[in-house]
Amino acid sequence: LYLEGSDQHRGWFHSSLLTSVAVRGVPPYRAVLTHGFVVDEQGRKMSKSLGNVVDPLEVCWRLGADILRLWVSSTDYRGDMAVSENILKQLAEAYRKIRNTCRFLLGNLYDFDPASDQVPYEKLPEIDRWALLRLHRVIERVLAAYRNYEFHVVYHTIHHFCTVDMSALYLDMIKDRLYTSPAASPERRAAQTVLYQVLHALVRLLAPVLAFTTEEIWRYAPKEKDAPVSVQLTEMPQVNEAYLDPDLEARWKRLLAVRGVVNRALEAARKADLIGNSLEAAVVLHARGELYDFLRQAFDLPTVFIVSAVELYEWAGQEPPPGSMIHEEMPELAVAVKRAPGEKCARCWMYHPEVGRDEAHPALCPRCSRVVRQMGL
Repeated sequence: LYLEGSDQHRGWFHSSLLTSVAVRGVPPYRAVLTHGFVVDEQGRKMSKSLGNVVDPLEVCWRLGADILRLWVSSTDYRGDMAVSENILKQLAEAYRKIRNTCRFLLGNLYDFDPASDQVPYEKLPEIDRWALLRLHRVIERVLAAYRNYEFHVVYHTIHHFCTVDMSALYLDMIKDRLYTSPAASPERRAAQTVLYQVLHALVRLLAPVLAFTTEEIWRYAPKEKDAPVSVQLTEMPQVNEAYLDPDLEARWKRLLAVRGVVNRALEAARKADLIGNSLEAAVVLHARGELYDFLRQAFDLPTVFIVSAVELYEWAGQEPPPGSMIHEEMPELAVAVKRAPGEKCARCWMYHPEVGRDEAHPALCPRCSRVVRQMGL
């Protein structure tokens, strides 16, 4: 591999090629990778007279070498590469999001033994299988990007996965299961199985870029017996084709589109001071035809929408139900939001009509009452 700036097309690359072909009859390299020049935010070349030079060593001392490495991976080096204080601040924020995602994964695996606690794929709930599907789509895309030297694709793919697929969707939807289910219950172990696999894939995919951060994560991650002492001694994760279920992918793409419509209705209810936290809400859905049949399937809709209750009705009339919202992108669905009935459970924070009926645990809902009884409390 010949690696240099674009000015070497008529320099080193060219002269080496001519000499090698003339003497040996073959090119002197298998591949050539060229990059642009480092410029500031306005596209100006770095110059001491302009005062726009960014000292890499100073960045390392102030922000850490991994932030500088992350900036390198985030740029499309085929053109000129902009760097400035503002750009580095944005990269530091992106780094925090990736690191905090890994921190959440680690924090919820403290009691997880991969040798004994992993749940087989076929026994995982559908939401967990969807998360693994998204993970292996990321592995597929990132490995291809590494092979093609498209490091900006590595950065953007992993950043999007951490901030959207994980933090904004999956991790938010499983918090109730992680925090309120019995510690060794199948449903909690299923979620932990996914967290374990996500963490171990991320730490290896990120190792070439965030060398120091991934080493720190690897030190604390639960591992199987005889695991390497350093993440740099591991192999890259490989795509498991069994996880790439196109039917599951299509179902969840549609379900998340419904979630987006519901979220808009919840936001409108917040602005109207009807609710604060989404768990204060009960969502009422009226759906037409095939969408109604789709939503009747075995989805845990309160978990997907992160609300206390969901009511689903078939929409047979022409006019929308009173108080419902209809969005242009999904005219076959009408959404209404109301206050969830009952009181707030002190343990899971969901609202339930039967909170207070258990004399031994008057502040808990029936589900949490059962769990704390199992704990001997």
